[in-house]
Amino acid sequence: MKIKRAALIASVLVLLASASAQEDTNAWIARAKAGDPAAQVKMGQMYVFGQGVARDSSEAAKWFRKAADQNYADGQYRLGVLYEVGRGVPLDPPTALRLYKLAARQGHVDAQYDLGAVYEQGRGVAKDDVAASKWYLQAAQHGKKEAEMKMAELYEQGRGVPQNYAEAFKWYSAAAAHDDSEAKFRLGRLYEQGLGVPQSTAQAIQWYRQAVEQGNAEAKLALRALEK
Repeated sequence: MKIKRAALIASVLVLLASASAQEDTNAWIARAKAGDPAAQVKMGQMYVFGQGVARDSSEAAKWFRKAADQNYADGQYRLGVLYEVGRGVPLDPPTALRLYKLAARQGHVDAQYDLGAVYEQGRGVAKDDVAASKWYLQAAQHGKKEAEMKMAELYEQGRGVPQNYAEAFKWYSAAAAHDDSEAKFRLGRLYEQGLGVPQSTAQAIQWYRQAVEQGNAEAKLALRALEK
């Protein structure tokens, strides 16, 4: 009897959750149709992931475009992503690049980061580390961890910017503050080699240990070598 009652309660809760989700979907649809660009982006995302509606990349593109046409940065960025991968729209890297730039110039951090990646990797454009560093820097200055790592790597390697280990240390430190294990490993390496900071085996061990705690295999090897 108790099992049947529990099953009945579970069924009722599922039905209530489903009804609530449908109400949420209907509310977003109403706002999107009324011209709210944030709601239009939400609708696009719902079609991308099949949340409350059937997955449909073409419908997603339609809603992202409505937001993009209102100069809404997130709509521009997400429509750009679809053009870059050819989902719901023709594969069109130049259009993706144009949309990324429109969003990035409004301060859209993911668009800034993706522009950096586009130029660094040569995705539909000639490789350009200088342009990549420009866009990565803007995203890094907004606190995007991945961009902080990219700026550190560019400064460490002297790609797109003059080689500067102190700047590499600064950006690795920023990424480490966001709990990035690779950044912690690389801080340890800079301390071990005395690049951009005074050489300190103790500091190197400290950073390697933190990276190891997060499962970083390279840090484990480096730590083992220092502790022999």
